[in-house]
Amino acid sequence: MVEIESPTKAHLPIREVARRTGVHPVTLRAWERRYGLLTPTRTSKGHRLYSEEEVRRIEEVLACLARGVTIGRVRELLERRPASLLTTVKVENTAGSWQEMIDEACDLSEGFADLKLRQRLDQWIAAFPPSLLLDHWLKPLHAKLARQRQSESSQHFFWQLFYEQLLLANGIARKNLVKDRVTCEKRVLLLDFPGSDQRAFIQLFCATLLAAGFDVVVLDYRAALLGLEGIVKKLGVHAVLCYSHRALSKAFLQKELPGSIQMLQTSIWLLGDFVEMQSADLGNLKKLPITSVSSGNTDSVMRQLREQLKR
Repeated sequence: MVEIESPTKAHLPIREVARRTGVHPVTLRAWERRYGLLTPTRTSKGHRLYSEEEVRRIEEVLACLARGVTIGRVRELLERRPASLLTTVKVENTAGSWQEMIDEACDLSEGFADLKLRQRLDQWIAAFPPSLLLDHWLKPLHAKLARQRQSESSQHFFWQLFYEQLLLANGIARKNLVKDRVTCEKRVLLLDFPGSDQRAFIQLFCATLLAAGFDVVVLDYRAALLGLEGIVKKLGVHAVLCYSHRALSKAFLQKELPGSIQMLQTSIWLLGDFVEMQSADLGNLKKLPITSVSSGNTDSVMRQLREQLKR
């Protein structure tokens, strides 16, 4: 292990790398210890430092995972193939890793395998960036659970466990972020909507924001709308985020939300799959100068959000 005294422009601390790549420090450490994917240098006090080459390596790992390479095979693939080929080479069973995780989550929830499911959820939360989990695992898993029409009790069992594990992980991430204000991005208010699956999606999107360095406050949308302008000022947030993977009520989009942001000066973002599902219902909201709309994959949404809030 190489030690250096302090960070230089050529060496980045783990928080800065997490902010740049969207990969949580817990995940970066897991990639190093468990999978041997990274080899950061250390300061004399043991703090990890990453070179630009290591950052590029992280981006290559993300590309492999997004294409469905199992995390256990990423190192082999990176060592066997030149980096320039990673974007063109075909990988057998491209979605195999994600599909296996989807199938396992379905089986464990249907069998009410409490301890095993918690263990697997912890492993997945630690091993994969939340943006990839959201797009490549949770969304298709949600579709499969609905398609298979598993019992309501087994679905609720899964969503509740996943929500609890995310709360724990996000609590730790939030504490670590507060300690490191140097790399902290803007503070945002994320509206929380009812429904066991909805709340789990919102917490995973919250994890994505935290991994990118945003300070996130999650608040029930009904409580927030009662005095949104005052809440925004007291919390000192730079944006209000309305995220949903499913359709929201027309009453909320056409009356409740527009009525609550009439005097708001802070930007409000409409994010997630509902944006495309309900484009026709967003007419009046889109006309407001404080409103920004973003759809597409989660990484794309995060890039737009970060670029806009930096201005």
